[in-house]
Amino acid sequence: MGRYRPPAPPKSPYITAYGYEQLKKEEKALWIRRRDVTIALSAAAAEGDRSENAESGK
Repeated sequence: MGRYRPPAPPKSPYITAYGYEQLKKEEKALWIRRRDVTIALSAAAAEGDRSENAESGK
């Protein structure tokens, strides 16, 4: 007797179209924030200050 299991039948979608759009908006905002944080971190590194006491960009 093998361990083979046939593929499960298709299920209902787990996310609505509205939920998907919200996630896409959040992803876009996070990439923009990441860019800004990277710029700030690069500037701090150029000045030699990467400590946790450095100016935060919040």
